[in-house]
Amino acid sequence: MPKARRSNNSREDILDAAQKVAVEKGAAKVSLDSVAKEAGLTKGGVLYNFPSKEALISGMLERLVATHCPLVDEQRHQRAEQSNPTLQSIFHVIRELEQVDNNIAMAILAAAAQNLELLQPLREEMAERFQQITAENKSSDLDQATLLWAAGEGLMLLGMLKLLPFGSDQKNRLLDELQQQARELGA
Repeated sequence: MPKARRSNNSREDILDAAQKVAVEKGAAKVSLDSVAKEAGLTKGGVLYNFPSKEALISGMLERLVATHCPLVDEQRHQRAEQSNPTLQSIFHVIRELEQVDNNIAMAILAAAAQNLELLQPLREEMAERFQQITAENKSSDLDQATLLWAAGEGLMLLGMLKLLPFGSDQKNRLLDELQQQARELGA
């Protein structure tokens, strides 16, 4: 049932509605009309903030990145004196995010996968994290650090896709092991 019409057509309300449509009905059902209906707005209200479906999906991705990146940065600052603070922070946040509904992230990624250019904010975030990892490691350790990072991100993605052939306990043990290896790398 659609929400009552609002006089406020804020971007955040529209993005909330778009995420809800993506999670409940699937990424393919995210349209300006379905989001407007869910948000209790006119299509014009949505178009005022997002002139196209691509702009809406891009907004969803940008918000996802803006929500999760500060978590890594906060953990990174707390671990600044330790070896490989970026890697350790990524592994910590991956474990933390398991408590969050991965359906939202998956729905956004699935919608963006229809147009790979919309994944640009994630590409930029990955490039920034790689630069941080590179800066924290000697060239002799960089390949090992990169492998640890890829393993952690792989665990997260496989978990989101529900493709891990083992449970959460083993995933957390593996993340603990990756974090331990990151602490020992270059120490």
